[in-house]
Amino acid sequence: MSERQSGSAAAAPVLVLDESSPPALHPVPAVAPASSPPELTARALVAGGLIGAVVAVTNVYTGLKTGFWESGCVLSSLLAFGGLSAMARRGPPVSPLETNLSQTAAVSVGAVPATAGLLGAVPALAMLGTQPPGWAVALWGVGLGTLGVLFAFALRRRLLEDEALPFPTGAATAQLISTLHSTGSAYAARVRGLWVSGLASMGLTFSRDAWGLVPQASLLPGTMTVGGLSANSLMLGIGWNPMMLGIGVLVGPQAGLSILLGSALAWAGLAPWLVSEGVVKNAEFPTLSGWLLWPGVGLMVGAAATSLLSQVGALPSVMRDLRKLGQDGMGWESTAGRWVARAVLPAIVLTGVMAWFAFQLSPLYFLLALLLTFPLCAVCARATGQTDIAPMSPVGQLAQVGFGLGVPGHPGLNVAAGGVVSGAASHTSGSLWSLQAGRLLGASASRQLLVQLPGVLLGAAVAIPTYALLVSAHGLGSETLPMPTAQQFKAVAELASKGLGELPQSSALATGLGFLAGVLLSVGARGRLAKWLPSAAAMGIGFVVPAYYAVTLCLGALLAAGVARFRPSATQTVQSAGAGAIIGESLLSVLIAALIAAGLIHPG
Repeated sequence: MSERQSGSAAAAPVLVLDESSPPALHPVPAVAPASSPPELTARALVAGGLIGAVVAVTNVYTGLKTGFWESGCVLSSLLAFGGLSAMARRGPPVSPLETNLSQTAAVSVGAVPATAGLLGAVPALAMLGTQPPGWAVALWGVGLGTLGVLFAFALRRRLLEDEALPFPTGAATAQLISTLHSTGSAYAARVRGLWVSGLASMGLTFSRDAWGLVPQASLLPGTMTVGGLSANSLMLGIGWNPMMLGIGVLVGPQAGLSILLGSALAWAGLAPWLVSEGVVKNAEFPTLSGWLLWPGVGLMVGAAATSLLSQVGALPSVMRDLRKLGQDGMGWESTAGRWVARAVLPAIVLTGVMAWFAFQLSPLYFLLALLLTFPLCAVCARATGQTDIAPMSPVGQLAQVGFGLGVPGHPGLNVAAGGVVSGAASHTSGSLWSLQAGRLLGASASRQLLVQLPGVLLGAAVAIPTYALLVSAHGLGSETLPMPTAQQFKAVAELASKGLGELPQSSALATGLGFLAGVLLSVGARGRLAKWLPSAAAMGIGFVVPAYYAVTLCLGALLAAGVARFRPSATQTVQSAGAGAIIGESLLSVLIAALIAAGLIHPG
């Protein structure tokens, strides 16, 4: 999936979706304290590392389950303020700059699952028969994350200062930090829903997955039919997934209704027709999803292509930025810029060695992918700054298509090449959100750089074992872990390498129609009809995940919309509750997977 930040200053993780219009934000004025408050402290690093580990675990689970992941900028700021305030009872008071540095470290840790390809490229390669070792994936992620951090630092002056792009999520983060440090009641108002829903989510998840007291979903009875198929065979119903409700709360009604629309078209419309016409053999989920994946991917790729075309005009300025890497700036910035330029080569070498060893991406092909990576990362960064939409997966898929057409017959090759581009782009955009928050608060960009780099190491150490646990417990592409992003990487690879003739029966036409619909919806979303048209990327997800996922997610979105309309004062609490529901289920699900692997519990 492509990734989007909502830009809301509420205390909630911000989840991805292409094409939703971010709310307008007004950057807060920079903080200019009379004295020098603490910034780079041991407690800030400890808090940032712990919070980032939670965000990383959550991102692995939610990404594999739904295709969504969060930057954690806003959530990390809230948790960092609370944690640092508790530590400060026996030390100096917490400053806004210290809170900002803590969230900067947390964001760097939490982005690693996407950077290392754990949500897309790595499981896609596993489904294609290539399973790289965990330590090699970790080093691959460290190399790509380092490139992303360094590239974000190189682009900082141009995008944040010279062009003054808004980067709304960064502005929202700065505004939240400023509010927390100036209003005593702001923290309590935001954290209440987070903890209550988090604990409730943990209890429900444990009852469901460890004891078997709660079903995965309450499906419609088999006596009800849709197009001749029983409703329960199509998985029509409501899931007992607090995480899905939480995601719906955060992505909003437009995205929630779009996913439900896509799911209805796929599972209540196309699925019965496929079975009645004999296009597929049976009405089981794996069989139907293998066909429905293709029009869903067409929708998502059509949206991605439209997003990238809108940024083509930025390429000349991107190339000028690359030529001047490390040459601009004065004082510490000039020195730091030179060190950034020197660090690029070691990061490239590390990533290239791992790409060759673990992903069978030869040095020549890796260098070709790298030539695409730098300009496409800058295009992604510019799109993020202008719209708060970071087309990370789309730039990766563009690389996939290029490699698939240039080197046909090797789907694993273009998955790996796409992973290089999308991985570096993930960390570039995440780092720039944090750098924007720091700039508005008057923070030191060099200190933010110093905490982002070790954050990549910690993120890899946390994310790789989490991924291994979940996959061993639930399997690749299962009902529990549908892996929409990985399915998209795999589908694009096969399509680009083998052509339309290799698609399942009748799905070539459906893929083309899905692509056309994705383009038309994305173009229409840039005009006056933006708020009324469904999101093509979100509709594509509805084709891939079980129907009850979409119903549950949409219920969460409608619940949040109802609260915002009839009781606006409770909006922040509800958004925090959505974040708590996501974190609670994610953490407990990973813990349960570990307990099952150790033989300590047996699912009911």
